[in-house]
Formats: sequence, structure tokens, C-alpha cells
Amino acid sequence: MKKKLGPEPTKKAFKYASFERALMRSDKPIKPLLLDQKLVAGLGNIYVDEVLWAAKVHPETPARELSKAAMKRVHDQTIAILQLGIEKGGSTIRTYRNALGEDGTMQDYLQVYGKTGQPCPRCASTIEKIKLGGRGTHLCPHCQKR
Repeated sequence: MKKKLGPEPTKKAFKYASFERALMRSDKPIKPLLLDQKLVAGLGNIYVDEVLWAAKVHPETPARELSKAAMKRVHDQTIAILQLGIEKGGSTIRTYRNALGEDGTMQDYLQVYGKTGQPCPRCASTIEKIKLGGRGTHLCPHCQKR
């Protein structure tokens, strides 16, 4: 049996109104919700950390508690960051290679993922790593207030 996947995060397929409705109906923290492939297809741990940092949203914030402006930022940054990841051929953190056996270069553009203890590129506060939903989660406690 095939599970239903959400839309791909492209301008054409990933409609804001549907995304907002799904967030308004959920008490889940935003990070685990974004990792749910039924909401939006293709978002993994690295990209969710980057999206939430870019959108200035704390990963533990319950989805329905986000302001409409924050929801819109998350939506728009999801499209932008996934597009950048595609352009850069993905993230080669450990062993990822594309279909041609080449390394991706998205890891060179990451702002928070894997940067624990380093200064935030936006405010210079120290990047922290917490555990959320069993996943390592990187964030800036200053830029991503709850």
C-alpha cells in the first residue's frame, strides 16, 4: 500500500493556503510536523533546521501557535531552501552522492545544521543542538525565540 505524500516544495505545487490550514489544525511542534512527508514531501532533518532558522521560528513551537507571518516565512523558506539544495546537488555530509556519483555542495551553504557551538551567521549567538522528536535539532536561541 502506498502512503500519500504531500506536495513537493515548489512554487507551483506547494500552495500556501493548504499549508496554513494544516498548521492551524496541528498542536505538534513545527519541526516534527515539517518532517511528516504527508504535509510536504522531501524535507529531511537538515533542511527543516535550515528552514526554521531562515524563518526565525523555534522548532518546538506548536504549529497552530505560529503567527500567520511566521507560517508564511516557513512556507516561503521551505521553497527557497529546497530549491537551493537542488541547485547545489544536495548535501554531502557523510556519504551522499548524486546519481552520477558526485558530491553535493549544499553543506557549504548550511547556516545552522552541524554548527553546534559556532556563532550564528545572523546574530553571532552560539548555535545550540537540542533533541526534538528523537532528532538532533540545531537552532539559534536568540534568532529563534519560542
